[in-house]
Amino acid sequence: MASTSELNKLVFNIGDRYNTFDPFIWAEKLNLDIYWENIGPKPLAKTNYMFNNPFIVMANSVKYSNQKYFVLAHEIGHVLEHKGLAAYYVSNNVHRRKTEREADAFAMAVITNLYVEENGKLPDTYADLRYNYGLPYLGE
Repeated sequence: MASTSELNKLVFNIGDRYNTFDPFIWAEKLNLDIYWENIGPKPLAKTNYMFNNPFIVMANSVKYSNQKYFVLAHEIGHVLEHKGLAAYYVSNNVHRRKTEREADAFAMAVITNLYVEENGKLPDTYADLRYNYGLPYLGE
């Protein structure tokens, strides 16, 4: 994945293109189908491919919670940054942890900008993001 500055540039460019940082609008604009299923407890979502086209399966358990924003932004991070790595991801634990951290960083950038979009300022604390958009506890 890109450096932090490249990641932020990517997030800003997409936010500017779609005039929002809402990951559900991004998914719609990127033609990403979302399917809600009884999966979990973990993972809360999974990106799959059919004929090279990504789609996202999300857990019904987050459908009506604020956590759905972070979870979807995380999956969009996989779609944009890790395409074609699914087989390698499954077979390599070190790579899996790395791609998960990268998708988390992408989601954090999206969600922080969504907070600014909706509140007109940066969050005061990590807890603000956690409460509003379901970010995981640090270390989860």
